[in-house]
Amino acid sequence: MRRWVGSIAVVALGLVALGAAPGLASGFMGTDAPSRIPVPARVFSATFEDVGGVEVTGRRVTFDGEVFVHGRLGEGQVTVPFEQIREVRFEGAEQNNRRIAVIHLHSQTDPVRVVIKDDAPWFARARFGNYKIESRDLRLVHRFELQER
Repeated sequence: MRRWVGSIAVVALGLVALGAAPGLASGFMGTDAPSRIPVPARVFSATFEDVGGVEVTGRRVTFDGEVFVHGRLGEGQVTVPFEQIREVRFEGAEQNNRRIAVIHLHSQTDPVRVVIKDDAPWFARARFGNYKIESRDLRLVHRFELQER
């Protein structure tokens, strides 16, 4: 009987350990820390300014893993490559999980107003490590510059 109870305890402890493994791997309480960032086809640098005024400059900048901003323009879809962008300003409160990205281009005086997902992530490699921020938390992304690999 004693051996049987010991075996049950070992099995129960093993099941608890297996159930906790995913939590331990993700930081137990969960974390969205950018341990890895997307590797873009072309390398751009840019400066991010969040809604609190904190600026971070980084390389290997991507929007949702891409080197262009994508979203809706009226009833259509649009992509705007980073090489055409001077700056992106974010307007208004989010509605229906969307936000307006006002994209100022190098070649035009009138900006393009693109509706994007407010949780779409921006990634970069900053001097201190990897950086990730969602569009809802940004005020401005500017100083886009194509870099040598």
